[in-house]
Amino acid sequence: MVSASPIRGVTAQSLTAAVQASFAAKSESPRLTGLLSLLVQHLHEFVREGAVTHEEWRAGLEFLTACGHITTAERNEFSLLSDILGVSSMVDLLSHAPGVTPGSVLGPFHNHDSRMLQDGADLIRGQAGEAVLFEGSVTDAAGAPVGGAEIDFWQNADNSLYPAQDAGQDAHNLRCKMLTGAGGSFTIRTIRPRPYTVPYDGPVGKVLTATGRHCWRPAHFHLIVRAAGFRPLVTEIFPEDDGYINSDAVFGVREGLAVPFETVTDPGEAAALEMRSPFVQVNFQIRLAAVASG
Repeated sequence: MVSASPIRGVTAQSLTAAVQASFAAKSESPRLTGLLSLLVQHLHEFVREGAVTHEEWRAGLEFLTACGHITTAERNEFSLLSDILGVSSMVDLLSHAPGVTPGSVLGPFHNHDSRMLQDGADLIRGQAGEAVLFEGSVTDAAGAPVGGAEIDFWQNADNSLYPAQDAGQDAHNLRCKMLTGAGGSFTIRTIRPRPYTVPYDGPVGKVLTATGRHCWRPAHFHLIVRAAGFRPLVTEIFPEDDGYINSDAVFGVREGLAVPFETVTDPGEAAALEMRSPFVQVNFQIRLAAVASG
């Protein structure tokens, strides 16, 4: 005789515990079990507190399905959803170690196949926009240089679009990877990024429109920095005078990430630095957190 299932006769009061127990029965990962248990607890509480109806539940499933349908290798709607709900930023903020550069959102347009270029790479290549000399350095938390760190850089063009949004751009436009020198420094010749709207032609955009939220992000450079012995850093660098610096649609601005974009008008200085005149100069020090030992 087969014993009765522990979920037979489940009620609204007993369901949450039954689902949590089902994940814990033969789990090989206590961490996974704990996170799933917490997720179930809060999802069930959301349904109870919100008195979610069948129609609203189906609409939610249809929304998630639509996010999956629009997601491609170049655009991740789930990443955008995480961003506009502040989840990406909450993970960043809770993970931030004191004394190092804050993380910020990845965004939906990162590509893993950027080309490795030499330090000082010219990404401008004659295209429109204010020329920018972006110089930086990578150090540990104490300020000691980190040579050989990988800089993964990307940004939008002067028309505010990323290549995934603009068929007129080369797929590798305004993005690259490079390694820092022995002193931890790097230089990128690029253009000033522009404020832009997050993609709002999909399901996430409908949520923003329906709730009266604007879709704008302040201009920024994207960076992922990796080095042996250090935690990878995903972050952004913003012009401190951008009009959307205090109302970023994805909550990505942090203290320390908004910096001066200083205009240099001296033609002689521009020529010496192999820049067109005038140009904008940006300097930023990246401090990495060491991987915890043990």
